[in-house]
Amino acid sequence: MQELHDKLLKEINGQSAEVEDLSPTKFAEKTKQLHDLSQITDRYGEVESLIRDLYSLQQMLEDPATNQDQDLLEMTQEEIKSTTEDIIEKEKELLLSMLPTDTADEANAILEIRAGTGGDEAGLFAADVLRMYERFAERQRWKWDEIAKTHDGLGAIKDATIAITGHNVFGQLKFESGVHRVQRVPATETQGRIHTSTITVAIMPQPTDVQVHIADSDVRVDVFRASGSGGQKVNTTDSAIRLTHLPTGIVVAIQDERSNQKNRAKAFTILRAKLFDLEREKLANERRDKRRAQVGSGSRSEKIRTYNYPQNRVTDHRINKTLHELESVLDGESLPEFIQALRVEEQTDMLMAMNDEE
Repeated sequence: MQELHDKLLKEINGQSAEVEDLSPTKFAEKTKQLHDLSQITDRYGEVESLIRDLYSLQQMLEDPATNQDQDLLEMTQEEIKSTTEDIIEKEKELLLSMLPTDTADEANAILEIRAGTGGDEAGLFAADVLRMYERFAERQRWKWDEIAKTHDGLGAIKDATIAITGHNVFGQLKFESGVHRVQRVPATETQGRIHTSTITVAIMPQPTDVQVHIADSDVRVDVFRASGSGGQKVNTTDSAIRLTHLPTGIVVAIQDERSNQKNRAKAFTILRAKLFDLEREKLANERRDKRRAQVGSGSRSEKIRTYNYPQNRVTDHRINKTLHELESVLDGESLPEFIQALRVEEQTDMLMAMNDEE
């Protein structure tokens, strides 16, 4: 591993005779590989250094002179305890750094939210969850670009599609896919009864043009006139776009922009993300057939989280984690507590799977 690390370093610095000048794409790829390898080699070096320290301390403990000095003896014993704890912690970090990484974690993401069962209340909750992710994105300093949104005058959302750009977007949001359930008393409820509504969230990594190539012959492009509730915002030109991917049957329609070209660009962005997500899902299903290590089922139909207003409670059912901080979660402030816990669960499952394979 150290040899591979040194080889990559020479290639990046142009000191290797085996390779010619690297293209920008290859340079970025090898720089990423070097960074990942450095994480492993650095932690391995730290563990080795601590083990040497522990050996020296144990040698000191066996020295008769140490046992004759009570203060020195206690200090040595304390250092042995502390160094042993450090070794355990660094070995854990080393193991985690050796876990396979998902290259899509660093990608930008497409967020889709759709109201489910519950009528208007589901649409209102969809708006609440959309606002939660927007606030979280603001805290992460990510760029939030609304691609499409269907809503009514009451603030309810039927569906929304957002492009989120920034560092490690998909890696942080990928666990949010699934069914989110809300339990609360609607504003229109006169008897004070609690209603249950659901929405569906989908998080898809945004691929590059290189990762997903769409042949012109595979897509049917339909141009039509945008529809709406009337007034000045309804287009009077054929600017709306509908893409149909013939091999998969995936359909994407965009009519939010007045420009045909802008709608077309947005539609292709979503289509690429859907195709990339479909391919990733196929690979994930193949891996699940061999190894059932994952956080939840990963299914879009899986109920993953419940937001209970009367109890001020948010519960993630995949890891049985509950926070009595409903407002803070919906403000995006406490959402990282779920994200971090889900990441730890995923890492634990991966470590257990590695152990089973051995």
